Amino acid sequence: MQFKRFTRGFLLGIFGLFTTNLFAQQDATIDPAEILYWVGEGENEVVVAISWCSYTETALAWGYRFNGEATVFQALTDIAAADDRLTVVGSAPTNVTYVDEVYDLTMCPNPNSQWGDDDYDVPMHSVNGLMGQNMMSAEPIHNSDFVKVGGYACSVISDDWTTISWPTEIIPATNPNEIVDATISADEIKYWIGEGENEVVVAISWCSFTETALAWGYRFNGEATVFQALTDIAAADGRLTVVGNAPSNVTYVDEVYNLTMCPNPDAQWGDDDYDIPMHSVNGLMGQNAMVAEPIQNGDFVKIGGYACSIISDDWTTIAWTQPIEAVSVYTAVNENAIATLAVCPNPAESETFVTLENDGLNEVSVYDMQGRLVSKQSFVTTAGEQVRLNVEALNSGVYFVRVSNESAVQTAKLVVK
Repeated sequence: MQFKRFTRGFLLGIFGLFTTNLFAQQDATIDPAEILYWVGEGENEVVVAISWCSYTETALAWGYRFNGEATVFQALTDIAAADDRLTVVGSAPTNVTYVDEVYDLTMCPNPNSQWGDDDYDVPMHSVNGLMGQNMMSAEPIHNSDFVKVGGYACSVISDDWTTISWPTEIIPATNPNEIVDATISADEIKYWIGEGENEVVVAISWCSFTETALAWGYRFNGEATVFQALTDIAAADGRLTVVGNAPSNVTYVDEVYNLTMCPNPDAQWGDDDYDIPMHSVNGLMGQNAMVAEPIQNGDFVKIGGYACSIISDDWTTIAWTQPIEAVSVYTAVNENAIATLAVCPNPAESETFVTLENDGLNEVSVYDMQGRLVSKQSFVTTAGEQVRLNVEALNSGVYFVRVSNESAVQTAKLVVK
């Protein structure tokens, strides 16, 4: 009899060990080094992962730092207080939700359901894989603990209710306060300007066009500044114009884009249409005017409008989020977009004539160097017909004539005397 009891106890012990290991293997985890978003301050660190049964492809994890004592519920609510995407409902809690541009997650899809209903669910928790022994508000946590909160409906619970796990893969929650600066690698650059052993990438963002930014490569020997790179690029690329030595504006015009960084040069700080070029080097806010901001081999320079920049609270970093596109190599054809777009006389004093190469409705617009529309006319013509543009009221300077129709967009530079 004693032998039978010993055998039964031994087998139960082995089975218990086996099932514990089985449950441990089923419980997904994440390394603290992978955490992207840490909340709180202190010498103690725990990882808090949350699994939603309504979405079994992934769970999300945060880091939590604190001094002294803390509980699972305190960690959960402190994270929710810092991260607006996360909401904790009730003091038990009765629900935990997460909503952003990708996810719309809820732990309790039907708050009126009862135990036994198909859609019943309630948040459960574990600490280091062990089932919580208390309510979350009374469950203590310590340095290096791994806390999991998840729906009961998709949890895996051992027969003796000592362990609870969620097998859903865990990814780190992103930091919503982190500035994500768009970038492009030097290998992607199509148009390199200058010669030398030093190489930098120069990307420019315009607030008037948030779909894309444009990038060039710049090579040089010895020393150089942000402004030197910008003006050397503009000297080589007729599509790009730098206005002033601060500069006060940067424009880009080709057959696709007509971009200006300062749409209203008369606007003042605080006006809705006020903007001014800013710059960064390797993501850090420029410490000098562009003419005095040094650049070195391997630097990544960004120039963009203040109006659409993202600046850190301490003004040490500045970012622009527009995806960056490498510009094509500039050739003389780019200046007139399509060689058949003829503007004559050019330079003009009082009038000029534009030859339209397409039948039907053609829209002819004239822009100044700040990208402002100064005139716009529509003509129904046959191919090869000339239309007259009155430029007598325009100030002397450089303008861009833009012709658009159903089949093409053409741009030509016009000089008014």
